[in-house]
Amino acid sequence: MVTALRLVAALAVLCYASVLDWKTRKVSNTLWIALSALGLLLVPVQLSIDDEPMKYGLVVAPILVILADVYWDIRGDSRLARMVPAVKYGLAIALVVILGYLWVDGSYFQHLLAVPVFMMVVVVMYMLDLVRGGADAKALMALAILFPFYPTIGSIPFLRPESAALEVVFPFAFNVLVNAAIIVALFPIGYFLMNITAKEFEIPFGLLGYKRDVDSLKGEHVWLMERIEDGDLKRFIRPRRSEDLEAEAAKLKATGHNRVWVTPQIPLIIPMTASVALTSVIGNILLDLFRL
Repeated sequence: MVTALRLVAALAVLCYASVLDWKTRKVSNTLWIALSALGLLLVPVQLSIDDEPMKYGLVVAPILVILADVYWDIRGDSRLARMVPAVKYGLAIALVVILGYLWVDGSYFQHLLAVPVFMMVVVVMYMLDLVRGGADAKALMALAILFPFYPTIGSIPFLRPESAALEVVFPFAFNVLVNAAIIVALFPIGYFLMNITAKEFEIPFGLLGYKRDVDSLKGEHVWLMERIEDGDLKRFIRPRRSEDLEAEAAKLKATGHNRVWVTPQIPLIIPMTASVALTSVIGNILLDLFRL
């Protein structure tokens, strides 16, 4: 029942978030906070059901420290404001090390401790621009908190890892990210076919996006791969995370560039939702591939 509750809650929130992501590319933090809160509340419940020591619940401490940085910004340019994030993550790492020293020998606790570790990995991926959307990163963290163990109901999922250690190394949320990335990796095929049909294919841009008239960019959820800088047209394989699309489009038009390469702001929450359903039913395809 607890596993079913986790799955129903995750899919309900993700489906609603997918609609918002498709329409606006913005998802309220309230959704991810609610999922994270549910996951934290279920920690003592799961410990009680599995007859495990309640002291294992201390794993929520580093999780809360990380969430405090993600959702509670201290604004300002003061030295203190700049130091706060480093202090928070330093504390989170210290707590993980201490808890690991105490109980990491137990396979059960390893699953729990993998949650804050994966959350910090997501933060690093976001800082390195490997996960571009803030909502995407927060969704992954919420899923990590909600699913410290792979969801199993009867014979589902069909594919299961051979050892608990593999589940710790490749937690459920990580597998969701990988499967979502695989779905997104298929997009260049669509771009290729679209650009070949339009006779506008050009490497590498034709595999990363498509051309649009600058007059039609208003309201579009895209990033420019061409911009005017210092009076010259410059192209970028990795566009900026944020930009004033209308202002940049006006610069392009003023310099006679009326049709430019753009790459869509992919609503990753949608493939992530499909990935949660796929992983819950089929299982960890990634681990099965490793076995092969």
